[in-house]
Amino acid sequence: MDLPRIVAGNIDGRAANTRYRQSQFHRLQSTLVENIAEIQDAIRLRLGSYAPGEVVLALQELRAHYVSLSLSKDLEAEYRIKNGKDSADASRGVGIVYITPTTHTLFYSVISALTAALAAGNCIVLELPQTTMTLPGLLRKLLPDALDHDTFTIVSQRPDSSFVNKALLVAQIPSDAPNGMISPALSRTVAVVDRTAKINEAAEALVAARFAFGGRSAYAPDVVLVNEFAMKPFVEAVIQHASRYLAGENGEARQQQSPPRRSGLLDSIHKERTARILVSGSNWGVVEVQDRKSPLLKKKVGEKVLLVHPVTSLDDAIDINASETLAATYAFAAPASAKYLTQFIDADISWVNHVPSHMLIGPALPRGTPYSPQTRYSPTSFQKPRPQLINAPVSAYTTRTILENNATLKSDALWREAISPLPSTKQRAGFKIGYFEQGIITGVSLTFMSLIGVVGTLGYYTWVYVRTRG
Repeated sequence: MDLPRIVAGNIDGRAANTRYRQSQFHRLQSTLVENIAEIQDAIRLRLGSYAPGEVVLALQELRAHYVSLSLSKDLEAEYRIKNGKDSADASRGVGIVYITPTTHTLFYSVISALTAALAAGNCIVLELPQTTMTLPGLLRKLLPDALDHDTFTIVSQRPDSSFVNKALLVAQIPSDAPNGMISPALSRTVAVVDRTAKINEAAEALVAARFAFGGRSAYAPDVVLVNEFAMKPFVEAVIQHASRYLAGENGEARQQQSPPRRSGLLDSIHKERTARILVSGSNWGVVEVQDRKSPLLKKKVGEKVLLVHPVTSLDDAIDINASETLAATYAFAAPASAKYLTQFIDADISWVNHVPSHMLIGPALPRGTPYSPQTRYSPTSFQKPRPQLINAPVSAYTTRTILENNATLKSDALWREAISPLPSTKQRAGFKIGYFEQGIITGVSLTFMSLIGVVGTLGYYTWVYVRTRG
């Protein structure tokens, strides 16, 4: 292992130099482009026609992180103190980043984390276990040739905890580590299709998300909760859009005389009574979960199997997911209903009326990190703040004034300001209608309307009775 060289490189601060990082990006990009055909062939063995999309997305992220580097900006920040200016946003790399990539879309998963860590000024250790698969072996050969051995290395097994504990762990696979950038690899993704949704568009997007990349994407919907009034048209649209998967793994039409080969999940569903298979093909299927207590509604699905389940309302869909934090939510509904769903379903990220296809590639966003539409990881997540301040803030003046016994007038003024009332909300009294007030008003309105109806009906029949008696 080259871990002692990585430790020494971190102590030297080699990766903190902007020109050094820019040079590393150029070498990495050149190596990947020179071997692009071989890389694409290795990816195609697992993903087939999806290979070009993964390659393009990975190289786009590499370019985005490189473009974010600016020598002039870094120099300006470095000399702020010398020039009498505060550098409140100063930061530096965390030191050593240890990456454990997911096998799903491995190339993108590695490049997205590696380039973000490199842009932030870190030394990097990539864990790639020995395997018979083509792509990991290719990366083990190409990446060390492209990057400096003093700041990058690949290991086949986890080093001693004394080393790992000093590094920032980037875990794209299930991990029980208490700290680090941990992707919620076992957390579910749930879609909700309301009766106000555009049913056909929702069905098309969700079928594609579930069946793409072998059904192994972190953001493929694990279950689709469908309003019971929209269930029939939604299922019909799903079956229609799933018809392209009636072909076999290599595109040949399925032989009608032999039963389709089922996935492991479909086999287990076929034997139980909590769900029924609506349609299936070669290693894929659409399943309706009928029993609310079925373990399928809490399962993380890693196959080309789309689970659907009826719900009675938006609140019903929210209640089903009340006990966990989801990796993501897809809300297909009118904007008002989508706002309600995404507000009360606890998910790391929510998408309304669309499935972002680029998010189906690579790992789930690390829990607790900001979302970026350009890159999966933000370089700032691989840095630690190190503010440098030369000017005393107003709060320091306030404290000093209060502590100085001889500054009585100034101290009194500051004291009066501290205990003065907060600024008004500028809301007129009596006009606030909150959640509970709305409920009371609605209840009273319904009761009043019912009373008017009863009184009106009694009055009508009384008038008819008096008229006929007269």
